Amino acid sequence: MRKIYFLFMLLISSYCFSQFKIPDGFSEFKESPSNGKEMKRIVVDFDKDKKDDVITLIYQSEYELHSAKKYLILYLSSKNKTFYIDFDLFNGVFVIPLKYKNDVVDFLVYQEGTGVYGHGLKLRFNQKVKEIQLIGYDYSYRTPSGHCSKTYNLLTGDYTVTNDVYNMKTNKIEFQNFKGNKKQSKSIFIKNFSSQLFEKLSLVGKEFELE
Repeated sequence: MRKIYFLFMLLISSYCFSQFKIPDGFSEFKESPSNGKEMKRIVVDFDKDKKDDVITLIYQSEYELHSAKKYLILYLSSKNKTFYIDFDLFNGVFVIPLKYKNDVVDFLVYQEGTGVYGHGLKLRFNQKVKEIQLIGYDYSYRTPSGHCSKTYNLLTGDYTVTNDVYNMKTNKIEFQNFKGNKKQSKSIFIKNFSSQLFEKLSLVGKEFELE
């Protein structure tokens, strides 16, 4: 009986994977264009339906990286559907390997240019509404005197702004930390994603930034 159950689960898993396809003309990233680290797809039960889901990063393989379309994609077995997050929302080119911990996907992408603008998304499947929710957003960039980074918890509204400033007198980097709270009026799901949304989120704590 146990053997039959195992075979049944194996068949179910194989069927689910047969529904997931990389789009024609696209390939999965094998290494990070940011730091050269190996990149692998994440296979986990993200939507908690006891079937494997797939989370990975893809790009148009016939184009140069700078001009190629690039996406974070999430295949959910419960919906038999692949969801796409377009790098163009952030003018993103370079990406760090995905992380997955405590049911949260951590996605970090950087823009091209001297400012090194970085956008970090923390995504979790909301069991109540059965949608992929943005629960955290990080924003960072290089300044003439150092670096600025912000971490925003969208569940609590708490955010932290950290300025790294080089002090020429002491020849040391000084850190300035500021905290605040700005609760969003409603939850944000990937269907709500737009360039305007992330521009608005990046401005949270703007008064504490040192440019």
